[in-house]
Amino acid sequence: MHLLSVDQWINVIYQSIGAGVIGPAFAMLFAVPARFLALIAAVSALTRGIRAFLVLSGMEIIIATFIACAICSLIFIYFGPLLRVPRPVFTVPCIISMIPGLDAYNSLLALIHIIESTNSELLNNNIAILFRSGMKALGIVFAIAVGLAVPPLFFYKYRHTKL
Repeated sequence: MHLLSVDQWINVIYQSIGAGVIGPAFAMLFAVPARFLALIAAVSALTRGIRAFLVLSGMEIIIATFIACAICSLIFIYFGPLLRVPRPVFTVPCIISMIPGLDAYNSLLALIHIIESTNSELLNNNIAILFRSGMKALGIVFAIAVGLAVPPLFFYKYRHTKL
């Protein structure tokens, strides 16, 4: 990992602010009570900021996504029972900004070009784009799912016992 430049820090801040707006907006679609929107905004910004920082520091995006989602899950393993709200009410809006839309779009567009292609050189290029973007999108979605699912396996077992 290396130190980030000022422009990279500004990029991290912009991504965090964007996620801080997207998270509560998505939560409002599903009628999450207004008293939780500030917490969702803060953790959305934190989660996306962690991923952006790790990616700009040189970490692979799939691993950075897993780490950011695991941290999000850990935060709400603590806050969910305190607020008497199920954890997915918080975690789903907080990770929505990390869905790999551009990679999924590029892979589907390449698939359409493969179906319609008559030029073998373009066909090979589109097959490469399909696999590169498609595997990256699937990897990110898998990292999100595993990042949200693994922390409760370690911490919910002891939730009702005194340590």
